[in-house]
Amino acid sequence: MSARPPQTQDPEERDDAAHRLLTALVCSALEPGLTGVLLFDLPSEQVPAVARVFAEVLGTACGRPPEAVPRTTLDAATADDDLWSRPLVRRGSGGIEFTLGPGPLAETGDVPPLVVVPDLARLSVPGMRAAVQLLGADTATLEHSGIRRRWTPRARWLAFCRSEDAAHVSPHLLDRFAVRLGVPGLRLRPGPGPLGPLPAAWAAALSPRTPRRPATLADGFAASVLEHLDDREGPGHRRALALGRIARALARLDAAQERAEPLGDPATAATTTAPVHVAPAHVDRAARLIRLRTVHRPPAPPPASAPAPEPPRAPGPGPGRPLPDHPAGPEPPPGTGPFVREPEAAVSLGPAPAPVRGAAPGPLTPYPEDGAGPGPDGATLRIPARRTAGTRASRGAVVGVRRARDLWDLAPVRTAMEAAKYRAIRGGQGSLVILPQDLRGYVRAPEPVRMLTLVLDHTCRGDWDWRPALEPFLQWAYVTRAAVHVVEVGARGAANELRAGSFSARSTRDPRIAAALGRPAGRATPLAHGLDQAGSALRRAFRHHRAGLVEALLVVVTDGRGNVPLTEGRTGRRERGPAGRTGTTDAMRAAERIGALGGTRLHSVVIDPGRRPYTALPAELADALGADVIAARADDEGAGRA
Repeated sequence: MSARPPQTQDPEERDDAAHRLLTALVCSALEPGLTGVLLFDLPSEQVPAVARVFAEVLGTACGRPPEAVPRTTLDAATADDDLWSRPLVRRGSGGIEFTLGPGPLAETGDVPPLVVVPDLARLSVPGMRAAVQLLGADTATLEHSGIRRRWTPRARWLAFCRSEDAAHVSPHLLDRFAVRLGVPGLRLRPGPGPLGPLPAAWAAALSPRTPRRPATLADGFAASVLEHLDDREGPGHRRALALGRIARALARLDAAQERAEPLGDPATAATTTAPVHVAPAHVDRAARLIRLRTVHRPPAPPPASAPAPEPPRAPGPGPGRPLPDHPAGPEPPPGTGPFVREPEAAVSLGPAPAPVRGAAPGPLTPYPEDGAGPGPDGATLRIPARRTAGTRASRGAVVGVRRARDLWDLAPVRTAMEAAKYRAIRGGQGSLVILPQDLRGYVRAPEPVRMLTLVLDHTCRGDWDWRPALEPFLQWAYVTRAAVHVVEVGARGAANELRAGSFSARSTRDPRIAAALGRPAGRATPLAHGLDQAGSALRRAFRHHRAGLVEALLVVVTDGRGNVPLTEGRTGRRERGPAGRTGTTDAMRAAERIGALGGTRLHSVVIDPGRRPYTALPAELADALGADVIAARADDEGAGRA
């Protein structure tokens, strides 16, 4: 059990979001190890103002105006050539010459640059790789396009992300940002200082003319850092190091403020070389700054002197039935997997319990990915496989050949065949002569700009014919020439009944869709894995679709009774112990992640088969998705067939 006293706050300490954010930016500029600042839930219209404030802080730290701080913005279109090299134009003896020089991340100047990532969840793979390589690194080496350079990274990264998108970002990337801050309710001030004025003592502490005073750590400093963190908060020590460095930066600011007050001159007070004392109280302030939730571990239960006698087994319930201390519920229908109980009432167990993997993230927590459930599949820093050659018009499937109108997307074989027809009249023997009129180019079908995603839960169907309910959506896909992505859950004959299967079709005429609609039901219902696959397909389509989706429709046909947890669906291996409600809970959380994609281009529908019991599960799933519910059968009909 933690013997740590409850955290107390100085009544004079400012705790508004603007001051906390300004303090975090100053700490990042002051401490060399705090190079990454990640802000959650900041409105996008406030991003330029916050970036401008950070540039002003960095300019103060290097004695330059804010305009002298190089600023680089990384987004989904950032490529390696934008980061590590840049073309240089100069006038030479033979005219204008082009050469390649180090890129914006190579830090060739004496002022550390500011790297702004407006949306971390939509950062390109080259940008993510650069962040993982540079953030927190002591040395960086560049060997690109003949450029060789080695330097110590001093750039400060300012990234923004929504809390619900944290589950889609690689943990390796999130872990690199030492300073995390949730600022959903930030209100900027009008005028030049949107976060408030920078205190004179802080500006003096940031000044390059101020000598960096050594820091001495109190005896309980390290123990205080560890008491604020839990063993399950990340496999490494980056969080502990970040908390300690923030505390050290706050101690430097406190020391500058304390010495400036009696002297009245911050610049004179900053010239002292006395050591800075870093106490456990600074760790508490650092934890409050980033809203770190201190873990109070429950006391260990005393060892039992003798095993408690087993209660007499009540006759009646057998395996798979509710325990005697739960109210007896209706029997599960045959062939739909293990029994799923109704949600139990929440019981308060005291303040600040230890975080549980998979639990819902709390508000303003600096680590929202801890409550986001199992992370995405691996290889997130790899560029997804796709065909990128050619222009956008040339990326569709080849449907014919025609006379070339330009030099893009030529058909070489057909061009050679066309030239061969006139070989005899163009010189006979020798090399094949190809003239411009021989050139032939491919004719390609246009790429679909709409996509229909079907999640088919076979175990909810029974003797119900779901084709009439699905026909309007398939008709929409046929009329709009939409691509179709089908996710099958609980199909009989699946390679692994714990996993959902999926495939992509170019149109509704694909025979695999008709086969999927007529497949019989199996035993398990990996609904969470099916929704997870559907969400991955939608995110991949919105991010990397070659033609760019303008609209997507998600149709989920299910009764909501998933009995396979997401971890088992991803691994395909059954874990020990009963699953309980884990499968249903994971399905709800996977639906919430899909709903967080934004409803501007995604429309979701849940088709309720009307099966009893637990008729509320489809509606709950629809709420998580932000979807509409369609009752496929009348209540009496659905109840009678269930």
